[in-house]
Amino acid sequence: MSITNSVTEDEVAILLAAAGQAPSMHNAQPWRFEINGPVIDVLLDAERALPAADPAGRLTRVGLGAAAFNLRVAAAMLGHETTLAIDPDPAVPDVVVRIFLADRKVPVAGLGSLYGELGRRFTYRGPMADVPISARLMQRLTDAATAERADLRWLDDEQRAGLGSILRTADDRDIHEEDRLHERLQWIGGDRQAEGVPESVLGPVPARPAPVRDLSAGFDHPRRGQAVFEPAPIIAVLGTADDDERAWVRTGLALQRVLLTATSYDLAASFLNQAVEYPDLRDQVRTLIGRDTWPQLILRLGYPAEGSGLTPRRPWHETLNYPH
Repeated sequence: MSITNSVTEDEVAILLAAAGQAPSMHNAQPWRFEINGPVIDVLLDAERALPAADPAGRLTRVGLGAAAFNLRVAAAMLGHETTLAIDPDPAVPDVVVRIFLADRKVPVAGLGSLYGELGRRFTYRGPMADVPISARLMQRLTDAATAERADLRWLDDEQRAGLGSILRTADDRDIHEEDRLHERLQWIGGDRQAEGVPESVLGPVPARPAPVRDLSAGFDHPRRGQAVFEPAPIIAVLGTADDDERAWVRTGLALQRVLLTATSYDLAASFLNQAVEYPDLRDQVRTLIGRDTWPQLILRLGYPAEGSGLTPRRPWHETLNYPH
């Protein structure tokens, strides 16, 4: 069966399964897709927004950008060159990204080579091994961000110490804001089959203070073990020159290119975004890294010291809007 005139059902399955592997805040997967001929629309699923933790929708749009990048990767593997437009139709604001597929030829070099990393990439919440990331690899990750018009800035020791203070303030707020805690209960912990972050992948509890994010903060998860985290984590801030809805989508595109590139070198990443979820703390991070860029996301990168499970994903057909 062909769902559209241009894309077979098998291709739709490949494309949307790839899109669904994207990271999103609390693994809410805030996307839906429509396919019309050679055009794929990435739509905001408002029912999966996080108004308490993400009132402006910034991190939600980052997730949509990451899903759009995965679509481009899968399309390249299938042999389709792609172009995209952000917010293509002001009359239809739910369409956040529109992707245009060129005629199918042979696998597209570059993006297509990242396809094998889609299923390997995961958010790692355990300690990192005491192994440095080479300067050459750091530059490759920086270049990956630049390719999507974003900046990846690596923190030095002084900046990392400054960020640690900001993170402690954010963590303290996190466990005292009832709206956030109530919202988090819908997505974090327990056994989850298709969305959210189950207890099994929350990672160990830090045995002593560490610059990691414990998404279970405020909840008791007795089955989780403890671990000592690396004392000097490798941290980078992903930023953009502008700070508007289009820039947030661009952040998602850059994020996923960075993460898939990192995965290809066996690196893992987790997020320290609590420091950029509060406007005043985000401004402090901006001062820390240079006020010529807007900090959008904070990544902790390294070689994982432990294994980890994968967060669940919705079946691709549940994210597709079928033609009327």
